[in-house]
Amino acid sequence: MNFLFLAALIGFCMGAAGYIIIRFWVLPIGRYHQIKKKISVLFSRIETADLNEKGSRISSEHSEICRKHSIALTDIFYDDLPEWYRLVLAHHRKEFPVEASRDLLTLSNTQHPDHVRTRIDKIRQYLNLSG
Repeated sequence: MNFLFLAALIGFCMGAAGYIIIRFWVLPIGRYHQIKKKISVLFSRIETADLNEKGSRISSEHSEICRKHSIALTDIFYDDLPEWYRLVLAHHRKEFPVEASRDLLTLSNTQHPDHVRTRIDKIRQYLNLSG
């Protein structure tokens, strides 16, 4: 067998394996962590802008962003994340994105500031976010 052919075959197999790993594992996991980071930033904005004012409630802009992040979190969990990573999230990291997504959607409609703080704390627990 020609060594050039063997080297090309090995290179092709490594490239194909790398593409599959990047496309179906690394990128979806990276998108999941980006969504978590965006949710954390959103919470800090809600706490500084909306909840510092006495008697204030969540703004309509933040409410819309909560809904978008809720949808994105559910979509990435069910459609993109590999099954093995879902198991890692549930059993080793104790992260529950589906429950966080539900509470995030509920947060978008929450009016009372104390309830907003409670929801944010629950979502942080579900996603293991530091506050």
